[in-house]
Amino acid sequence: MRTPRASLRSPGPAAAVLAAAAAFWLAGASPAVAQERFRRTPPLPDAQRLELRLPEVETFVLANGLTVAVARRPESRLVTLQLVIRAGVVDSPADRPGLADVTARLIGKGTKMLSSDYIENMIESIGGEFTAAVFMEYTVLTLTVVDENLDRALYILRLITLEAAFGERELGGVRRSLYWELRGRKKDPEVLGWGQLLAVLFENHPYHAAAYGEEAIKLIGARDVETFYNRFYRPANAAVIISGPVDAATMAQRIGNHFGAWSGPAAAWAPPAAPPQNVRDRLCYVEAAEAEAATVFAGNIVMGSSDPDFYPVLVLKQILGGTTMSRLFQNLREDKKYATYAFSEMEVFSSCGVYWARARVRPESLGPAIREIVGEIAALATGPAVPSEIEEAKSYLVGSLPLRFESPGGFADWLARYVALGLGPGQWDRGPEEIKRVDAERVRVAARRYLAAKPVVVVVGRPDWIAPLLDGFEAVEVYDASGQIKHTLRKGDGG
Repeated sequence: MRTPRASLRSPGPAAAVLAAAAAFWLAGASPAVAQERFRRTPPLPDAQRLELRLPEVETFVLANGLTVAVARRPESRLVTLQLVIRAGVVDSPADRPGLADVTARLIGKGTKMLSSDYIENMIESIGGEFTAAVFMEYTVLTLTVVDENLDRALYILRLITLEAAFGERELGGVRRSLYWELRGRKKDPEVLGWGQLLAVLFENHPYHAAAYGEEAIKLIGARDVETFYNRFYRPANAAVIISGPVDAATMAQRIGNHFGAWSGPAAAWAPPAAPPQNVRDRLCYVEAAEAEAATVFAGNIVMGSSDPDFYPVLVLKQILGGTTMSRLFQNLREDKKYATYAFSEMEVFSSCGVYWARARVRPESLGPAIREIVGEIAALATGPAVPSEIEEAKSYLVGSLPLRFESPGGFADWLARYVALGLGPGQWDRGPEEIKRVDAERVRVAARRYLAAKPVVVVVGRPDWIAPLLDGFEAVEVYDASGQIKHTLRKGDGG
């Protein structure tokens, strides 16, 4: 995904909530789109026969501690130049959530000598496209150009990053745009539901920083930005990544010419401990007065990005709601007609991850639909998936991987993640082999380990849809659109 100038990338539908539904690289294409088009669009022919062929990533470390990673793609005319900073949403101070996002958005808005308009004209003069994306644990500044303009692009990236200035005027503009962006996204039930799920699952955990709202933006000042920048925008805490028709040894030298004088110590950082899974019944209702249908999320904590259980859980996610043939879709839409769509996804970070089911439900079917979603999750935990489901899920995942990397953007996204999180060589291009090794026993063990705990259920809908839920649930926590709890309704309460 590329947008002009700068963009804040969010995992899933949430705003600044997680950079993430550019979900993990193995998640494949969005099932929401596929589910709504499946009757009109035939499946890709022989997708499982496609091979994943990723180039070798050659890595160097300069004398100042800056990592240089090069992936040669001779078939492309485009060069994707990325500066990865190993600091993201989670690194914003507790009293200044959103600081990482504001800082990234200010890159390219001016230097000590050049205005934002001048920099924008420089980028346009080389046909470049610049974006800033903030993820949970890292930030990516990307400049895409044709190969003949690479030297100029390196100069511009160095200029706007190493000589960044954070003026009050530019800061005010970024604060206003981000404030109204976050405020506007509250009208999206997907944003509200996803944000509330994260807020509950990561309560009292550093990852909770992802669930900040627009009011927090008002607190951020220029000194806050400078402090964050000086702490994290350092060579030993960064990597320059280049993918395209380039030579690794030559690029290491050219990057050294531009970034070799960059100095400063690395920021000390270690992934936080994973939070415990939710283990009790919990139904959270976010009021949205203008909702046309109820949006339901149900999810819980799973393992981190480097855990061996990742691949079995990925297969489980696919069985639960990865395609139109999945359990959720067939149950809620095709069989009972409760929902217009129903699927499941997963996002992982260094310490842990989150799986979730998501459905758009008819209001009159809300209570039964929630019970069916929770029931399908529990069924996978208590009863093993049948071999045909496992093999079908594996085949789909293996077949969809090559499609993920066809575009320069998709390839660059995964390359940045791979470098930023320090993933091992086996996680670069061996996904198909790892998926093929998943057997029924590994799926069964992972299901009991991660799906047996009761998921947090979040509903976004109109206030008058709450009362019927008390017939089937002991308590409903009611929140406003900012995620603040209003009250808890219990079975038997009047009004």
